[in-house]
Amino acid sequence: MIEVANNVSLSHNSWNTTTKPAERLRYLENILNFSPDVIVCGDSRGRIVEFNRGAGKLLGYSRNEVVGKPVADLYYNPRDRYKLINLLQRKGQVIDYETRLKNKSGRMIYISTSVAYIYDERGKVAGTIGIAKDIRRRKEMEKKLERLAITDGLTNLYDRGYFNTSLPKIIEKSRKGSEVLSCMMMDLDGFKEFNDKEGHLGGDYVLTKVGEIILSVLPNKTSTAYRYGGDEFIILILGKKQAIMASIAEKIRKEIEQEFKREITASIGVTYLQPSQTSIQLVKTADNAMYRAKSYGGNRVCVA
Repeated sequence: MIEVANNVSLSHNSWNTTTKPAERLRYLENILNFSPDVIVCGDSRGRIVEFNRGAGKLLGYSRNEVVGKPVADLYYNPRDRYKLINLLQRKGQVIDYETRLKNKSGRMIYISTSVAYIYDERGKVAGTIGIAKDIRRRKEMEKKLERLAITDGLTNLYDRGYFNTSLPKIIEKSRKGSEVLSCMMMDLDGFKEFNDKEGHLGGDYVLTKVGEIILSVLPNKTSTAYRYGGDEFIILILGKKQAIMASIAEKIRKEIEQEFKREITASIGVTYLQPSQTSIQLVKTADNAMYRAKSYGGNRVCVA
């Protein structure tokens, strides 16, 4: 027995023989309206003909607001709809396809959708039906897991493995966009002695605080910071003038000096990507500048 909306009961055995057309229509309407999933049907021209309550709840539209409008209007990027239709034309149906819709306020929503053709009584394509689920929580969890996989647990900076992977890509982006790429190499002065005196817990505390300082100083959208190993750090910044990069390095140095009252300080080397430099040469130049800062007594910034 199938129960729908508490007022329509239909036996499986009687579905094809005794069910009245009106009851069957009401039954199908209840499936459409009470499904928690997004259900959107389009006609052969790609116009919305059905839009259920689940879709309205997720996207913020009423049925009347969208019926007759292009299905592509529901997509965050209308081209995503056309890609999906091209895939549908090749395969006949699409199962669990991840894409993006937008709600009434324009906010992006990740969904997983399955799409198939609807045929009329003559076997001609009359439109499409798409059934989708909201997967935003899953996508957020995936991003967190991806971040954890490439992040140093103490400092919350990226780890060396991710640095090795991302540096060639950042160099390529710098050269394609004709943007200045700055590289900063930093080593903590006095860290070994402090760690020997205070133990690993004390050393871990220092590294954690240094990570916090770096993240608080750096411009978010143009920079990436990495724990290179031990008490060494690398920072990459795109699009900043040389004087600005040097001032950022100096601010990090001062904050570390103040935080640890000169017991722990930082030697920082700064360099800029040259037209013919490789990634190895860039890091080596920054490293040399950092060791020059150390040779002058530490707690300073040297620019290559």
